[in-house]
Amino acid sequence: MSAGYVAVGWSGRKKRYDAVLGVGVALYLAAFVGLGAWLFPEATAETLLIRAFGTAAFLLLHVVLAIGPLCRLDPRFLPLLYNRRHLGVLTFILGLAHGTFALIQFHAGGDANPFISLLTSNGRWNSLADFPFQQLGAAALGILFLMAATSHDFWLANLSPRVWKTLHMGVYLAYALLVMHVALGALQDERSPWLAGSLGLGIATILGLHLAAAVREKRRDRPLAGPSLDGFLDVGAVAEIPEKRAKVVVLGAERVAIFRYDGKISALSNVCRHQNGPLGEGKIVDGCITCPWHGYQYLPDSGSSPPPFQEKVETYRVAVRDGRVLVHPQALPPGTRVEPARIADSAAPDGAEDASEFFIGWQEPLPPRLGRRIRAVAAAGVVLALGVGLLLAAAQKPFAPAVFEYGRPRFFTGRLQASPIPILWVSPPDRHPDVASAGYALAAPAKHGAAGLAAPWAGRAVRLRGTLIRRAGRGMIEVEPGSIEPWRGSAPPLPAGQRLGPATVDGVIADSKCWLGAMSPGEGKIHRDCAVRCLSGGLPPLLLGAGPEGKNFWLTGPGGRAIGARILDRVAEPVRLRGEVVRFDDQLVFEVESDAVVRREPGR
Repeated sequence: MSAGYVAVGWSGRKKRYDAVLGVGVALYLAAFVGLGAWLFPEATAETLLIRAFGTAAFLLLHVVLAIGPLCRLDPRFLPLLYNRRHLGVLTFILGLAHGTFALIQFHAGGDANPFISLLTSNGRWNSLADFPFQQLGAAALGILFLMAATSHDFWLANLSPRVWKTLHMGVYLAYALLVMHVALGALQDERSPWLAGSLGLGIATILGLHLAAAVREKRRDRPLAGPSLDGFLDVGAVAEIPEKRAKVVVLGAERVAIFRYDGKISALSNVCRHQNGPLGEGKIVDGCITCPWHGYQYLPDSGSSPPPFQEKVETYRVAVRDGRVLVHPQALPPGTRVEPARIADSAAPDGAEDASEFFIGWQEPLPPRLGRRIRAVAAAGVVLALGVGLLLAAAQKPFAPAVFEYGRPRFFTGRLQASPIPILWVSPPDRHPDVASAGYALAAPAKHGAAGLAAPWAGRAVRLRGTLIRRAGRGMIEVEPGSIEPWRGSAPPLPAGQRLGPATVDGVIADSKCWLGAMSPGEGKIHRDCAVRCLSGGLPPLLLGAGPEGKNFWLTGPGGRAIGARILDRVAEPVRLRGEVVRFDDQLVFEVESDAVVRREPGR
């Protein structure tokens, strides 16, 4: 508790709590990335980090949502509730890392601002299969940011507990958005029963805990009925109330906590002014009712916090007659002092003080038995999280054998073909043994095509510096701008284009640079937004042929003109194209007829 607002301070217990969280998260990230890199060496580090941070944040959000109902079902979980805001802020930080890496990987380096790209790259809101799932994740992250930014008690007091609580109930909306983000994104690409089962188990756990807690609370909320005596209602026997503890009853629509202490009875609202905690589940410590959630305190006879604190709750008039406790159902204004009812005037026996351990967040140390339980729960949680991380890492869909020799640029020589797509026909000494074709497509850095770099050197023998990208016998060079220069050595001739006639082909449209290895995986719905930016930036599109013998085609418009803008709304989905095939040695170019790109429905 604090009478003013000061910088957040960490007690010894909070430091240990945060240390366990930090170590657990670090172990999770290391386990996920380490196992992922070992099982799938073709995966890029960025992809593994995106998935590690995303799964860690989603897993922690499940823990955040489970703590509340667990505490309603078993008060021994209350030490976790006391520091739940730390866990929530850490969840946001992990989600922010996931979102930042994803924004950079899929949207940065293109022809649009990354944030504009995030909102506009996929506008297919009317399609469940192609629904823009990334915007759902961004909306959830925005909600988590608001919650993290307002987690300090300064905002709780200045927004008012009601507004603050309403704002922080947005965590359930964030959770729903993230469930849809995963279901409409990763699960549509991965289609792993382990991933789907993990998501289903998480949803069932959260729903089950909340339903169980709701049922228990519902049973408690049976309002008292029966005749009143001078306006007072009989709420039970004095002997039913343990010493320095309370019995909670419902009068009208309000919960009232009736405390027994030092031969007296007092009644006050059950709702703590801090975060609506259940005062009736607290205990009288040092003469004050102490809330079990965060340790806020109130004097039992007035409902006021001891000076200099200013929180106040409603009080109720009480009486004791013949060993029975009577309470007037009309609440008095917050902070109104009411003379306690004396038990000594009745025939009720003395009550024994409840000897069960009681947690107070700001006290050190934890009660012994409770401390052992919490340490066991923390250890089990870390082990469980590691197991989930390893399972999710191993359950990833195998990555394609694609390679981007990032950080290892070298020189290539050959003859440059500028259209219909930029290709360097590489001289034999510079050909890579894993690339069967002599034609290496060209790309500029980031999400940009190399047409502008290649045009001045069309048909000429050149030397250039760049980084090799390769997959399935195909090669591409990411050219360093300004590195192209004349080459006076030998260079292969440009192949003549052979028109093979009209055709109709089926396949999936992808951006060539990422599919060949600049990003892994470089295809599918998850990669769709990145592909849109790459194609908008001038990178030549590829049609990945359907069927076991499907061929891959470079895509252009009629006469070899650029086609990128016409196919953006069909990226990463099955399509059927009409046009003409043109062969350049072993490179196939498909010149798509105008308005001849249609979605191919399953089974057609």
